[in-house]
Amino acid sequence: EGRRVASSSWQLGERRPSMRRARCAPAASLSALALLSRRLGPLPALRRPAQHSQIARAATQQLSGGTGMPEAADAPVDVDVNQFAYHLPEELIAQHPALPRGSSRLLVPLPRLGSSIPLHQHLRAQAHNILLAARTHGEQPPPSQLHAEHTFADLTFADVARLLPAEAHMIFNVSKVFAARMFATRQPPTDTPAQGDAREAVEVMFLSVEQQEGGGSYSPAGEPMDASAALRRPCHGQQWRCMIRRADVLPGDTFHVQGSAARLQLEVMAVHSIWEEEEEVDGVEATVRFKEVPAQRTSSREAPLDGADMMMLTDAFKCYGTIPLPPYMHREVNEEDKELYQTVFAESEGSVAAPTAGLHFTDELIDKLKVKGLKFSHVNLHVSAGTFRPVTVDNIADHDMHEEQFSVDKRSIRDLIRSLSLGRPLIPVGTTSVRVLESLYWLGTREFFDRQGMRDGTAAKAGHNTYRLGQWDAYKLETICTALTPNEKPGLPCAAEALTALLDANPDRETVSGSTGICIVPGYTFKMCDALVTNFHQPHSTLMLLVAALQGETESATALYTHAVQQKYRFLSYGDACLLHNAQDRMHTQETVHAVEAQHLEGKSELARMFDQFEHAVAPEKLKEGTRVLLHSCCAPCSGAMVEQMLAEGHDVTVLFYNPNIHPKEEYTLRKDENKRYAASLGIPFVDLDYDVDEWYQRAKGMEFSPERGDRCTMCFDMRFERTALYASENNFDVITTTNATSRWKDADQVNASGIRSAQKYDGVKWWFRDWQTDEMTQRKYRINADQRFYKQEYCGCAYSLRDTIEYRK
Repeated sequence: EGRRVASSSWQLGERRPSMRRARCAPAASLSALALLSRRLGPLPALRRPAQHSQIARAATQQLSGGTGMPEAADAPVDVDVNQFAYHLPEELIAQHPALPRGSSRLLVPLPRLGSSIPLHQHLRAQAHNILLAARTHGEQPPPSQLHAEHTFADLTFADVARLLPAEAHMIFNVSKVFAARMFATRQPPTDTPAQGDAREAVEVMFLSVEQQEGGGSYSPAGEPMDASAALRRPCHGQQWRCMIRRADVLPGDTFHVQGSAARLQLEVMAVHSIWEEEEEVDGVEATVRFKEVPAQRTSSREAPLDGADMMMLTDAFKCYGTIPLPPYMHREVNEEDKELYQTVFAESEGSVAAPTAGLHFTDELIDKLKVKGLKFSHVNLHVSAGTFRPVTVDNIADHDMHEEQFSVDKRSIRDLIRSLSLGRPLIPVGTTSVRVLESLYWLGTREFFDRQGMRDGTAAKAGHNTYRLGQWDAYKLETICTALTPNEKPGLPCAAEALTALLDANPDRETVSGSTGICIVPGYTFKMCDALVTNFHQPHSTLMLLVAALQGETESATALYTHAVQQKYRFLSYGDACLLHNAQDRMHTQETVHAVEAQHLEGKSELARMFDQFEHAVAPEKLKEGTRVLLHSCCAPCSGAMVEQMLAEGHDVTVLFYNPNIHPKEEYTLRKDENKRYAASLGIPFVDLDYDVDEWYQRAKGMEFSPERGDRCTMCFDMRFERTALYASENNFDVITTTNATSRWKDADQVNASGIRSAQKYDGVKWWFRDWQTDEMTQRKYRINADQRFYKQEYCGCAYSLRDTIEYRK
């Protein structure tokens, strides 16, 4: 323990007085404002060239030691971590998942009354509707939950489907947990006999693959591998960062992996720092190299291997490893964990811990959200065990943030750009997804400024076409931009511009990948997060700081956790969830086109706004002959004139019947059968979709007394037209429209606005906007109804319209 580690300034066994965990030396170029890459592109119209040239010059001077900008400190933040301590009773730490999956609770801090942010208004209204519906259906929430001044809603996770708006864009981390925990025994030097417990098995937790030239961590193409790629290659020679649960480990030590009959060995290449966890034996963070030794040569330090017999790393972990449950679960992994400690959408192995916010989602819930119209994207960030490590310093500036590898395919980035351009709220699932999104923004910002004229300085990429974002790089870049424009908004690109620059800088690659150490603390301005689904986190953790940053105030985070403890929510990985909103208006804290659009659209009708925002999803009134039309039909009487006109114009028409609102079932069946008979008489296809009545009533909760043409009708149109648009997208129809547009019961503008909103969610689908309520169409409708002797209903269709009709007649 007295020997000094060569690469560090501390001795094993020593403790620094101000820190429980020794800090690693910072990377050489943390001044990484290096507004980076090598590609230049045209200047976007909204940018100011002179301003960006000034930023580029200042960054260049800073990187080259010039005096254009004072060099920022390594940590340009000052946050007292002790503000984020709270008492977590042991009994509230979930040791097992809620069963069945998705049955956990959901805590929603309500946005303040009077907020002008649309997402805030929606979340508060929907939470209020859910609580009202619970009271209506016999459940009795505390009366305070219904008060206007109340700040929290205690719900269930299934309520997510009703809480989130149809235009939301959710982002999931699809990384998969691998069996990253092994046990190994240290082998003493050949001339030294084993002493004491030297040969007791100790825990080895693998954190991430090391990017070490010549160490087996590079692909044949010379590019660094992430954990997923490394697992698919031979283990021999690979170097990994790991935690070894033993404090006296030194470089040169060799460990034999338990169960491998000494075939698999770990050689310690370097020791980086002490690793401490509460109620756990101290260990070290180290780099080890895998050595695979044939059984007959276990004593050899460098036994040659036949390539055909080399063990793949994924096989090594499957044979000798176990799923690494977090240390606060004081139990061994079981068969249940192998399934339930993975998300249902997990794809790519490489995490040592699950992205736990995703554990609440079931396939059924995801399908329900898709049908509602939500957009989904996947990112991949391999979660490191550093996420379990509490902050052991008083000031976050003294904390070394763990770095994690990520990758995002270009299609997902393009989808994000489109949603940003359309003003869709971005809702990442889990803090790992947040870190990826925010890292993409800052890496794209570097590329954006680089193409404005920054040709030298350090590169955005950490070599080999991958990126690295340091712990404080985001703050430094924003500080420079703000300092150079003291009387203006920061000269930063909007999120869509940053992501576009990132794509432009990588024309020949299908993914953007790298590592991020971004540390998000109070005072940070989120660029790509409007709301967040997350679990409850440990006290004194960087994740607590992220939550406080999103909520805007330390007091808000404190109140959230105080309420969760008082209401006995379940905490940490297998615990309950919360849905947090960004206290700021992300779309209007940046210099974006949305600010201009907001002024332009102010005072316009909903239909006019739909036209302005989603013009690409609207078909012209006059269609070319042979257009494939999918007609959503509510009933035969409303179909006759529209179908006749479409056929007369030479279009290929299919009638789709999806009306889960119609009540009772006998009425539904009667209307459907008449529709089907009429379609058959004309020789046109008829599509009969499910009678999804339970889902309709779930969505209608809280809107039972909404008036005709009110919010309930909008919900009903959205549900039916979104399902129509989905079917059209899956079956290559050109346009969709509905017979509701000709009904005397309905507001045509409300119907068309919902139709446009639904069509724009699916590429290639357009809403056929046309005036179907002309006098000529109305007279033709009445004539066909009489000729066909259609059944004429006396109410719109849903149980509430039937109730209101009966009351009116009374």
